[in-house]
Amino acid sequence: MDRLLEEARLLIEREPKLAGYDIHAVGKELHLAKGDEVFTRLIPTDRPDRWRMEYFQNRKRWEHIDFTGSLHECLEFLASSPHYLFWEG
Repeated sequence: MDRLLEEARLLIEREPKLAGYDIHAVGKELHLAKGDEVFTRLIPTDRPDRWRMEYFQNRKRWEHIDFTGSLHECLEFLASSPHYLFWEG
């Protein structure tokens, strides 16, 4: 998990749209957060190096994102879909 976490941190650092976000491991999941608020979690699938994602819908419940991919593909998808990351209000 340490290798994957380090890879994810490097990918986030390189993506300006993900600036200010932190990623940390919780069990086998990776949680993307801003401050104390977790917005998206990446969950490993039964296929090696494939992840599925969920986001915290209106801060009330976890909602599945219809996308599965590599760690890099997932973070790239999130960077191009900011409504899954954070909203004011």
